[in-house]
Amino acid sequence: MKHPLSENIREAVFGIEDGAVVNLGVVIGMAQAAAPNKFIILAGFATVLSQTISMSAGNYLSVKSEKKYFSVNKKNRKFGKEYAKHKVPLISTAVMGLSVMLGALIPLSSFFFFEGISGIIPAIIITLTGLFLLGAFKSKYTNEDWFESGLEILIVGGLAAGAGYIIGSLFSGI
Repeated sequence: MKHPLSENIREAVFGIEDGAVVNLGVVIGMAQAAAPNKFIILAGFATVLSQTISMSAGNYLSVKSEKKYFSVNKKNRKFGKEYAKHKVPLISTAVMGLSVMLGALIPLSSFFFFEGISGIIPAIIITLTGLFLLGAFKSKYTNEDWFESGLEILIVGGLAAGAGYIIGSLFSGI
């Protein structure tokens, strides 16, 4: 049997990236809007929990649906059938849930050490560093260049961070 992570690399990358990027947008948006630190942390934890539950539930249902589709579809979809055959919904869901939680905690951790707006730059730095390392780690399973893989995920995360900062700036006067 293959290692659960290698069978679920999609869930691991998707979960960590999505958890980190969404929560980075939440916490820097809140900080930029001059929310008190306790509200930033509360919003961050609420996002960690709701996102973990939502992404896990969605992953479970989508893996089961995919497996069912390929079990009843008589068309020649060899790759899809082989891919779906090896997916175990509960393991895939656990990998997704843990990955989302891990990713979402990365940007939130900054606000345990920094108050409000002063936590924005550290949150961005540790999150983008984590995303780069995720991409580099992903290359172990995908045979991509580790630097290009890391850079790709870092750029996606940077765009999301920028969007969160801009949105927070728009609402900072409210």
